[in-house]
Amino acid sequence: MRITVRTAGLLGEHLPQGSQKNRAEIEVAEGASPLDVMAQLGFPEGAYLVSLNGTAVPTAQRAATVLQEGDDLALMPALKGG
Repeated sequence: MRITVRTAGLLGEHLPQGSQKNRAEIEVAEGASPLDVMAQLGFPEGAYLVSLNGTAVPTAQRAATVLQEGDDLALMPALKGG
């Protein structure tokens, strides 16, 4: 199934070649979760902000959330500051 993945900053380097403006439409397996997509794209371990169709996905729910055809998954680096 196909979903749209959006990223920010340097995370765009993990999107497939030819992606533009940190956005890509990718093929994922049926039953895939946000964590599966992050592994598929080779994201390094770390803290991320994850949003599915505009709604935040808490860390504890990222493995159990099942993606659907046409979903919009945003994967952003965690905010840091002082």
